[in-house]
Amino acid sequence: MTIKALVLSIIFVVLTGVNVQAKEANSIKQLAFSERWLSLLHINTQQKAGEFKSYVDDDSFFFAEDGKVNPKSELLATVTALKADRDNQCKFPARTQFLLEHIKGLQEQVKPTYCQEYLDWRKKLNTTKVVLVFASAQLNSPSSMYGHTFLRFDPDNVEQNSTYLSYALNFGATVPEGDGGFLYAARGLTGGYPGNFAANPYFEKIKEYNRLENRDLWEYKLNLNQQEIDTMLAHIWELQGINFEYYFFDENCSFRLLELLDVARPGLLLANKFPVTAMPLDTVRVVKNANLIAESYYRPSILTELKAQLALLSHNEKKIALALSTDIEVLDSTEFLALPLEQQSLVIDSAYRYLRYQNTFNGRPKDTARRSFLLLRKLNEKPTKINVVIEQPLRPDLGHKTSMVGFGLGQNGERAFAEAKYRASYHDLLDPLPGYYSGMSLNMLNIMFRFYQGGDFKLEKAELLDIVSLSTRDNYFTPWSWKANISIEQQWTVDKDVLVTQGSGGGGVSYQPFDNSSVFLFATGRVEFNRKLDTFAAIAPGVHTGFLYYWPKSTLLLEAEHYQFLFDQTQRSRFTLQQSLELGGDHSLRLIADFHYIKSKTHTNNSYQEIKLEYRHYF
Repeated sequence: MTIKALVLSIIFVVLTGVNVQAKEANSIKQLAFSERWLSLLHINTQQKAGEFKSYVDDDSFFFAEDGKVNPKSELLATVTALKADRDNQCKFPARTQFLLEHIKGLQEQVKPTYCQEYLDWRKKLNTTKVVLVFASAQLNSPSSMYGHTFLRFDPDNVEQNSTYLSYALNFGATVPEGDGGFLYAARGLTGGYPGNFAANPYFEKIKEYNRLENRDLWEYKLNLNQQEIDTMLAHIWELQGINFEYYFFDENCSFRLLELLDVARPGLLLANKFPVTAMPLDTVRVVKNANLIAESYYRPSILTELKAQLALLSHNEKKIALALSTDIEVLDSTEFLALPLEQQSLVIDSAYRYLRYQNTFNGRPKDTARRSFLLLRKLNEKPTKINVVIEQPLRPDLGHKTSMVGFGLGQNGERAFAEAKYRASYHDLLDPLPGYYSGMSLNMLNIMFRFYQGGDFKLEKAELLDIVSLSTRDNYFTPWSWKANISIEQQWTVDKDVLVTQGSGGGGVSYQPFDNSSVFLFATGRVEFNRKLDTFAAIAPGVHTGFLYYWPKSTLLLEAEHYQFLFDQTQRSRFTLQQSLELGGDHSLRLIADFHYIKSKTHTNNSYQEIKLEYRHYF
C-alpha cells in the first residue's frame, strides 16, 4: 500500500468514527428531549430549550447535579449509574426500561437484576385496571370545595361494589399537626408544604370520603392497556418518598395524576393543558376529552343515602323516626303502632341509619350502641325489603365549565355602561346547577371592568376569593352556613365611586322552606380600607339575608344586606334581585337589579339604582 493510500484510509476511518459519534450524540440529544424522557423527569414538555425545570423538589430523584434543569445531563448520568450499580435498576425501573429500549447496546452493558422489593409491591397491587376517582366538593370545608381526584388500582375480576382488594394512589400535602385555618390556606397557596404520593387500601378512602366527610364519589374506569399500566406503576415506584412542592390551585393532586397518565401513554400531554390552575373537575374533563374513560360509576355517600331514605317518609313518620333514634320506647307508642308494617320497618331502618350516621362523628356511647342493637334486632324479627332508589345526579364533568367570561349592558342611575368580566373558577349560586351542589358558591379571581357612557373606564371589582356555603338545617341535620369575601371594589362614598379594599364574611343558618329553595340569614362583619371615610380602616358589623329558588333552567336570588360602620357612622343597605336563565350547559343570561342606600351624619345621603343584563360563557 502506498503512503497516499494509507493516509486516505486513516482519514476515512477517522471521519467515519467522527460521523458515528456525531450520530450517537445527536441520538442521545433527541432522546433526552423526547416527550417520554421529559415526562419521566416531570418536566413540562412545552418549555423552551434552556428553560427546563422539573417539578420534583427532591435531590434524591436525580443522578446529575444539574439533573433538575438539564434532561440531557440527567440521561447520561442515569446511564452511568445503571452501569455502575445494579440496584439503580430497582430504584428506577421505568427509566431503566426506557433507556434499554432506546439506547443501542445498553442491554449488553446493563445486566438485568432481580428486584425483590419492587416485584413484591407489584404482586400486592396485582393491577389490571386503573380507575380515576373524583371526590365531590364538601360545602363546609374551603380546602375541599373544589373536589379531589386520585387513582384506584384494581386486580383482575374485581367487582364494582367489592373493591376491598383495590389500592388507591393519592397525592397530597404533608401538613404538620397544628397547621390550620389561615396558616394552612396561606402555606397551601404559596407552596409551603411538600407533596407526596401514597398508596392505601381503597376501602380506607371510601371510609374517609364516603363516610367521614360525606362526599359522593365518581369512579371513571380508564381504557389503559396492560403495558401502559405497567409503565405507570414502574414510575410510581420511582416516586415513593419523593417530595414535590404542593400548591392548592396548580401543582396539586389532579395535576400530578395527569403527569402519571402522560407517562403511561406518551403523546397525551395532559399536564401541559394547565399552565396556570388545575381544578380537579377540569382535569377530569381533560381525561374524558382524551378518550381515556371507558365507563363511570356513582358511589353515593352515607349522607346521600340517608337523605334519600328519609325522603320516603311522611312528615309524621320523620318525627317518629327521629324520636325513635333517641328513645327505644317509641316502638310501643300508639303513633308508631298505627303505621302499616312496611312503614314501621322503614321508620326503624331510618332511625338505625341515622344513629349510625351520628356515631361517625360523636363516637359510640354505650347507650347509643344499645339502641342501635335493639333497632337492628327489631328489623331482623320481621325482615322487610326496603328499596331505596337513589337518583343519580348529572356527572360533575358534564356540568358547566369552570372558567367564565361575561358581557353586560346596564344603567347605573343616569349613567349607561357596558361591562366585561372574567372569572378563573368555579361556580356561583346562579350558575347552571346540573353537575354541582345547590347552595354552593366558590369564585376565584373574579375581575370586572366597566365602560361608562362618556368614555369613563373603571375597574369595578376584583375578587380574590368569594365563598358562600348554604347548608340547610332541619330536625335531623344542623350544619352552619357561612360566607367569606376578599376583594377590591368600587364603593359609593361622599357622592362618588371610590376603589376600596375589603374583607367580609360571617356565619348563620339556612333552611329549606319547600323543595328546591333556601332561605338564609347571616351575621356578618366587614373591614374596609377607604381613604374617603373618617377612619381609613373601617369596621362594620352587619346582617345578610336572602331567598334562593331553583327551577330546572332558571334560578332566582333575592338578597338584603346592611352594614353599620362603627366610627364613621355610615350606614349602607343593599337590596338585590337576580334571575338567571340557562341557555345550554356553557351559556346563560342573567338579569340583575340593585338598589343601594347610603346614610351618613357627615355626608349627603345617597341612593341609586342599577339594572343590568349579562351574558355568560363558561369555558
